[in-house]
Amino acid sequence: MSPLARSLLALAALLAAADAEPNPFCDSLDLGRDYGFPLSNYQKFTLTVAGGKVVIPDKCSRPGNKIVGESISVCNTPNSKPIIMPALQTQYHFKPNFALVDIRCPRDVAGCDRLKVEIWQFCEMVTAPQ
Repeated sequence: MSPLARSLLALAALLAAADAEPNPFCDSLDLGRDYGFPLSNYQKFTLTVAGGKVVIPDKCSRPGNKIVGESISVCNTPNSKPIIMPALQTQYHFKPNFALVDIRCPRDVAGCDRLKVEIWQFCEMVTAPQ
């Protein structure tokens, strides 16, 4: 499949997801920006976690790229709605922390010990100083 076809397919999936009815057992968090990058320059992956502080690997950091935005969603269908929020680093940390989030889901609720977290990381090309 050509890169253009993959980009169009990814765009169609994003648009379909935006039009879908929201799941009442899901929460999401958007950090940074999700615009201004080539449609082919993103990383999508999933993690299975038990909640609490979750470290998210940076899949954008490869030669010539840096992470500029992230969209994270977590669901516990049909048991409960987990809450996802940025994990606080320090009172002086104002930039989005793409690597650490806090997911709250009661341990005594079924499914909270194995939450599926879906991550979209948006990457930007980095150019060397001239």
